[in-house]
Amino acid sequence: MTQPVIVLRPDDAGRVAMLHATGFADPWSPAAFRDLLSESTTFGLGAERSGTLAGFILVQTVVGEADILTIATAPDFKRMGIAAHLLKSMITRLGERGISRIMLDVAEDNLAARSLYDGLGFSEDGRRPGYYTTGRDIPVAAILMSRSLAL
Repeated sequence: MTQPVIVLRPDDAGRVAMLHATGFADPWSPAAFRDLLSESTTFGLGAERSGTLAGFILVQTVVGEADILTIATAPDFKRMGIAAHLLKSMITRLGERGISRIMLDVAEDNLAARSLYDGLGFSEDGRRPGYYTTGRDIPVAAILMSRSLAL
């Protein structure tokens, strides 16, 4: 059964940062998440399972477009459809807010994320060679992707 999503607030910053640290070599601090979640242009959704933050997505909106800043799923909850559920919920909410396009970048070697984005209608717009370096022996390209939210 799919759990409802929650709207993230600045006081969720600590648990968002802890979850982010499980999936990224260069995790963001609780203060960084608190600042982002305090901005009127930033919007986050989370999924809870048994009182635990199982996943989250954070976007920033600018002039009718949105950029996915980060998305993460807790290790114990991977491959359960949480990221897809959060992304679909975010797409719906952004569309309701009049956002016409959503963009993201993803590491070329993150095949699971790329498959998720492809399956939800995102297409490749370009690449940034050698963009991802932290925690890697060899830099990896960022794949720039987007999709229209127009009905």
